[in-house]
Amino acid sequence: MTVDPVCGMRVDEKRSEFETQFAGKKYFFCSEECRQEFQADPDEYAAAAAA
Repeated sequence: MTVDPVCGMRVDEKRSEFETQFAGKKYFFCSEECRQEFQADPDEYAAAAAA
């Protein structure tokens, strides 16, 4: 399990159909909406996910 960096929901990365890569790391999302929001400002969400 991993955490959606946009909404904080727990996501099973093996089953999630919503993912993207940024700065060499894969991110998984609960929905297409969260994936799109991440892609609109990946620096903000990647920094928050790393904290």
